[in-house]
Amino acid sequence: MRTAYLDIETNYVGRFTDQRLFRDSKNHKITVIGVRIMDGEKDAFFQLVSEEATREALLAVLEGVAHIVTYNGRSIPDDVKGYTGFDFPVIAAQLGVVLDRVFKHLDLCPACWKVGLWGGQKAVEEMLGLKRELPGKDGKWADDTWKKYQATRNESLLKDLLTYNREDVFMLRRIEEALEGRTQKSESRSQKPGVRSQK
Repeated sequence: MRTAYLDIETNYVGRFTDQRLFRDSKNHKITVIGVRIMDGEKDAFFQLVSEEATREALLAVLEGVAHIVTYNGRSIPDDVKGYTGFDFPVIAAQLGVVLDRVFKHLDLCPACWKVGLWGGQKAVEEMLGLKRELPGKDGKWADDTWKKYQATRNESLLKDLLTYNREDVFMLRRIEEALEGRTQKSESRSQKPGVRSQK
Protein backbone atom coordinates (compact mmCIF):
# COMPACT_ATOMS: atom_id res chain seq x y z
CA MET A 1 0.00 0.00 0.00
CA ARG A 2 1.38 3.37 -1.05
CA THR A 3 1.68 5.49 2.10
CA ALA A 4 2.81 9.10 2.52
CA TYR A 5 4.38 10.44 5.72
CA LEU A 6 4.04 14.22 5.73
CA ASP A 7 5.25 17.14 7.83
CA ILE A 8 5.47 20.88 7.18
CA GLU A 9 7.59 23.75 8.46
CA THR A 10 6.22 27.28 8.48
CA ASN A 11 7.11 30.94 8.88
CA TYR A 12 4.57 32.60 11.16
CA VAL A 13 3.78 36.18 10.17
CA GLY A 14 0.79 36.79 12.45
CA ARG A 15 0.46 38.68 15.73
CA PHE A 16 -0.37 35.93 18.22
CA THR A 17 2.19 34.71 20.75
CA ASP A 18 -0.04 32.30 22.72
CA GLN A 19 -1.86 29.08 21.78
CA ARG A 20 -3.93 30.98 19.20
CA LEU A 21 -0.78 31.08 17.08
CA PHE A 22 -1.22 27.39 16.20
CA ARG A 23 -4.78 27.93 14.94
CA ASP A 24 -3.91 31.03 12.90
CA SER A 25 -3.48 28.98 9.73
CA LYS A 26 -3.71 31.84 7.25
CA ASN A 27 -0.61 33.48 8.77
CA HIS A 28 1.59 30.39 8.67
CA LYS A 29 3.49 30.60 5.39
CA ILE A 30 4.76 27.19 4.30
CA THR A 31 8.55 27.03 4.07
CA VAL A 32 9.00 23.25 3.64
CA ILE A 33 6.73 20.31 2.93
CA GLY A 34 8.49 17.01 3.53
CA VAL A 35 6.91 13.81 2.19
CA ARG A 36 8.19 10.27 2.47
CA ILE A 37 6.48 7.80 0.12
CA MET A 38 6.66 4.11 1.04
CA ASP A 39 5.27 1.48 -1.31
CA GLY A 40 6.42 -2.07 -0.65
CA GLU A 41 10.20 -2.01 -1.05
CA LYS A 42 10.13 1.44 -2.65
CA ASP A 43 11.06 4.33 -0.36
CA ALA A 44 11.35 7.91 -1.65
CA PHE A 45 11.62 11.31 0.02
CA PHE A 46 10.60 14.69 -1.38
CA GLN A 47 10.88 18.25 -0.09
CA LEU A 48 9.03 21.21 -1.56
CA VAL A 49 10.70 24.42 -0.43
CA SER A 50 9.09 27.88 -0.33
CA GLU A 51 7.69 28.73 -3.80
CA GLU A 52 7.99 25.05 -4.82
CA ALA A 53 5.25 24.23 -2.29
CA THR A 54 2.26 24.63 -4.59
CA ARG A 55 -1.02 22.73 -4.68
CA GLU A 56 -0.09 21.15 -8.01
CA ALA A 57 3.38 20.07 -6.87
CA LEU A 58 2.08 18.56 -3.63
CA LEU A 59 -0.70 16.61 -5.34
CA ALA A 60 1.82 15.38 -7.91
CA VAL A 61 4.03 14.02 -5.09
CA LEU A 62 0.96 12.39 -3.49
CA GLU A 63 -0.35 10.83 -6.70
CA GLY A 64 -1.42 7.22 -6.13
CA VAL A 65 -1.11 7.43 -2.35
CA ALA A 66 -3.59 5.29 -0.41
CA HIS A 67 -3.28 7.20 2.85
CA ILE A 68 -1.27 9.91 4.60
CA VAL A 69 0.31 9.72 8.07
CA THR A 70 1.01 12.86 10.13
CA TYR A 71 1.52 13.87 13.74
CA ASN A 72 -1.15 16.43 14.67
CA GLY A 73 -1.90 17.13 11.03
CA ARG A 74 -5.69 16.66 10.89
CA SER A 75 -8.20 19.28 9.78
CA ILE A 76 -11.14 17.06 10.80
CA PRO A 77 -11.68 16.99 14.61
CA ASP A 78 -10.41 13.79 16.24
CA ASP A 79 -12.63 11.33 18.13
CA VAL A 80 -10.74 11.69 21.42
CA LYS A 81 -10.83 15.41 22.24
CA GLY A 82 -12.55 16.86 19.20
CA TYR A 83 -9.48 18.93 18.28
CA THR A 84 -8.04 19.74 14.87
CA GLY A 85 -4.31 19.73 14.20
CA PHE A 86 -1.83 21.94 12.37
CA ASP A 87 -0.45 20.73 9.03
CA PHE A 88 -3.63 20.15 7.02
CA PRO A 89 -5.38 23.37 8.13
CA VAL A 90 -2.27 25.34 7.08
CA ILE A 91 -2.07 23.49 3.76
CA ALA A 92 -5.80 24.18 3.23
CA ALA A 93 -5.36 27.88 3.99
CA GLN A 94 -2.21 28.30 1.88
CA LEU A 95 -2.72 25.84 -0.98
CA GLY A 96 -6.48 25.38 -1.13
CA VAL A 97 -6.65 21.61 -0.68
CA VAL A 98 -7.99 19.79 2.40
CA LEU A 99 -5.87 16.66 2.39
CA ASP A 100 -7.91 14.59 4.85
CA ARG A 101 -10.97 15.08 2.67
CA VAL A 102 -9.05 13.85 -0.39
CA PHE A 103 -6.97 11.04 1.18
CA LYS A 104 -7.43 8.56 3.98
CA HIS A 105 -5.47 9.85 6.96
CA LEU A 106 -3.86 8.49 10.11
CA ASP A 107 -3.00 11.17 12.66
CA LEU A 108 -0.56 9.68 15.15
CA CYS A 109 -1.34 12.32 17.78
CA PRO A 110 -4.80 11.04 18.84
CA ALA A 111 -3.56 7.49 18.19
CA CYS A 112 -0.90 8.15 20.85
CA TRP A 113 -3.50 9.61 23.23
CA LYS A 114 -5.44 6.36 23.05
CA VAL A 115 -2.46 4.46 24.50
CA GLY A 116 -1.61 7.06 27.14
CA LEU A 117 1.11 8.97 25.27
CA TRP A 118 0.47 12.69 25.64
CA GLY A 119 2.37 15.65 24.22
CA GLY A 120 3.96 16.88 21.03
CA GLN A 121 5.84 14.69 18.59
CA LYS A 122 9.24 15.16 20.25
CA ALA A 123 7.83 14.39 23.70
CA VAL A 124 6.23 11.19 22.43
CA GLU A 125 9.47 10.18 20.74
CA GLU A 126 11.25 10.49 24.09
CA MET A 127 8.57 8.43 25.83
CA LEU A 128 9.03 5.72 23.21
CA GLY A 129 12.83 5.82 23.56
CA LEU A 130 13.38 7.12 20.02
CA LYS A 131 16.60 9.08 19.54
CA ARG A 132 17.10 11.96 17.12
CA GLU A 133 20.25 12.95 15.29
CA LEU A 134 19.30 16.61 15.87
CA PRO A 135 17.86 16.78 19.42
CA GLY A 136 16.62 19.96 21.06
CA LYS A 137 15.07 21.55 17.98
CA ASP A 138 11.37 22.31 17.48
CA GLY A 139 8.93 24.24 15.31
CA LYS A 140 9.99 27.60 16.75
CA TRP A 141 13.61 26.79 15.93
CA ALA A 142 12.50 25.92 12.38
CA ASP A 143 10.63 29.23 12.05
CA ASP A 144 13.58 31.23 13.42
CA THR A 145 16.02 29.36 11.16
CA TRP A 146 13.95 30.17 8.07
CA LYS A 147 13.82 33.85 9.05
CA LYS A 148 17.61 33.88 9.49
CA TYR A 149 18.03 32.15 6.13
CA GLN A 150 15.81 34.73 4.43
CA ALA A 151 17.86 37.53 5.95
CA THR A 152 21.31 36.11 5.20
CA ARG A 153 20.84 33.53 2.41
CA ASN A 154 23.26 31.35 4.35
CA GLU A 155 22.83 27.95 2.70
CA SER A 156 23.96 26.11 5.83
CA LEU A 157 20.84 27.40 7.61
CA LEU A 158 18.63 26.02 4.86
CA LYS A 159 20.48 22.71 4.98
CA ASP A 160 19.90 22.50 8.75
CA LEU A 161 16.19 23.23 8.28
CA LEU A 162 15.80 20.60 5.58
CA THR A 163 17.65 18.05 7.72
CA TYR A 164 15.35 18.84 10.64
CA ASN A 165 12.25 18.45 8.46
CA ARG A 166 13.53 15.14 7.08
CA GLU A 167 13.98 13.81 10.61
CA ASP A 168 10.46 14.98 11.54
CA VAL A 169 9.08 13.03 8.60
CA PHE A 170 11.12 9.86 9.13
CA MET A 171 10.22 9.79 12.84
CA LEU A 172 6.56 9.43 11.86
CA ARG A 173 7.17 5.91 10.63
CA ARG A 174 9.14 5.04 13.76
CA ILE A 175 6.29 6.26 15.97
CA GLU A 176 3.82 4.29 13.87
CA GLU A 177 5.95 1.15 14.22
CA ALA A 178 6.19 1.65 17.99
CA LEU A 179 2.40 1.98 18.26
CA GLU A 180 1.93 -1.12 16.13
CA GLY A 181 4.28 -3.02 18.46
CA ARG A 182 2.32 -1.89 21.51
CA THR A 183 -0.96 -2.94 19.91
CA GLN A 184 0.40 -6.39 19.03
CA LYS A 185 1.68 -6.91 22.58
CA SER A 186 -1.66 -5.83 24.02
CA GLU A 187 -3.56 -8.18 21.71
CA SER A 188 -1.17 -11.03 22.53
CA ARG A 189 -1.74 -10.56 26.26
CA SER A 190 -5.51 -10.42 25.84
CA GLN A 191 -5.48 -13.67 23.83
CA LYS A 192 -3.57 -15.70 26.41
CA PRO A 193 -5.86 -18.30 28.01
CA GLY A 194 -6.72 -17.73 31.63
CA VAL A 195 -5.43 -20.12 34.29
CA ARG A 196 -8.17 -22.18 35.87
CA SER A 197 -8.04 -22.80 39.57
CA GLN A 198 -7.67 -26.45 40.56
CA LYS A 199 -10.05 -27.66 43.27
